[in-house]
Amino acid sequence: MDLLATTPETTTCTGSCATCPTVGSCPTRLVCRCLQVTEETVITAIVSLGLRTVKQVREATAAGTGCNCCHREIAAYLSVYASSSSSPAICSAK
Repeated sequence: MDLLATTPETTTCTGSCATCPTVGSCPTRLVCRCLQVTEETVITAIVSLGLRTVKQVREATAAGTGCNCCHREIAAYLSVYASSSSSPAICSAK
């Protein structure tokens, strides 16, 4: 079975990241393992609170406040679920 060709509607979630083909396809997937924050929690916060940055997700859900390893994954959720606006997201200078 080609997981990339499946959709959330045709995939049965087993709670294992290896079986979940895309961001948003498995509500019980742990986005932040340190604090046990699920995909459903992150997506709900992004959509309902209008979050647009990793910092905002951290503040709203605590995801990403432990070891910081999930920041890239949180950014992927933001790219899919954050509402777009006419102004670009503010990035911190390096």
